[in-house]
Amino acid sequence: MSLPRQERLRERGKFTLLFKKGKSLADRNLVLYFYPWEPGHREAGFSVGKKLGKAVIRNRIRRKMKEAYRTLLPNVKNGYLLLFIGRRGILQADFNEIQASEKKLLQKANLLKGDGKS
Repeated sequence: MSLPRQERLRERGKFTLLFKKGKSLADRNLVLYFYPWEPGHREAGFSVGKKLGKAVIRNRIRRKMKEAYRTLLPNVKNGYLLLFIGRRGILQADFNEIQASEKKLLQKANLLKGDGKS
């Protein structure tokens, strides 16, 4: 199952807004950019740079990032634009490490509902 269409970050302008005005947090695997958006609405984007490998590798990493986010989705607050960017450490990370990184960054940013336990 994939992310609902209305929750995918796709427009260039929103990416630019995140980079210019958004706040960022990072760990060894990921960078999270976030910016307040329309109440009751959220969008998430996933990016992996060319420095991390060829397309097959980048796409595999991106799929893991999306699936990890999808499992956390019920606990993520609405009203934000989110962008996850893979870093070099993600090449050695398995799915559980990616999921833990995303959860940790969302907790640091105070973007999880309640205590964020899933």
